[in-house]
Amino acid sequence: MSKRTMVLHSAYQEQFDVPDRDLVFYDQPYPAEQLSRITDVHLWSPLDGPIDRLPEIITAMTGLKTLRIGPGRVLPTVITELRQGDLPESMEELFVHVGERTLVWPDVVVPNLRSLYVGEPFRFKNEHFPRLQALSLYPQRSLNNVRQALELPLEELNLLNVPTDEEIFRLVEPVGLRRLGLIGGRTLTSITGIGALPQLESLRLKNLTSLGDVSELATLQQLESLNIQYCKKITGITAINDLPRLRRLTLVGCGNIGLARIEAKLSTLDWVNTGATT
Repeated sequence: MSKRTMVLHSAYQEQFDVPDRDLVFYDQPYPAEQLSRITDVHLWSPLDGPIDRLPEIITAMTGLKTLRIGPGRVLPTVITELRQGDLPESMEELFVHVGERTLVWPDVVVPNLRSLYVGEPFRFKNEHFPRLQALSLYPQRSLNNVRQALELPLEELNLLNVPTDEEIFRLVEPVGLRRLGLIGGRTLTSITGIGALPQLESLRLKNLTSLGDVSELATLQQLESLNIQYCKKITGITAINDLPRLRRLTLVGCGNIGLARIEAKLSTLDWVNTGATT
């Protein structure tokens, strides 16, 4: 089978029209050996065919590494009614999009999970993800779930909304993150204070509508990848000239920020994308 396998009910086969995907129907039997070879799964259902429980066929995928749940008509109970043993212990990556206002993780430990993305507000206990290294989540306004997450052995944190100002850099400073993403929000006006994270290797800034001065980028001497998208008020872009280890750069949808001033630097990079930015 190919790397990505779609799991759906056989009644909706004709509604799923992506030719480069293998299909497994959770209402039909499959040999255990065939299921054990599947490593990457996307659980999907159309709007007229809701799924309310994790199909047992996924539990039988003993070699599963990556599981994507939704979007589509996948109900929150697929997560909230999980029982210990429903998820294969081999699983390392989990992506959840179930459209719930706040999703509460049940009392289920995923012992080998390394990467978790939850596309809605999320409450959990650290003990359920003992080996988690990368987390993407919507922070509570109080940032309590972020503070809790920072007690995990994280190397990467992506906040899908930033409800605070430059305080965020002080909050994450003690953890030693290597990769940071700040994705969406109207409160952050500069990255003043990011110099407290000199070990960062990757930084992503997206849809930060009030973000202005980014000149403190120059303090991130270990930065290898910088991705800034749809931040139309940024200034201080020449700081990119002072990043000796930078290899990949994305500047998309940022308007007129003065690309000519970093043109020489761009010519030295391995990969550059400057769409809708001048």
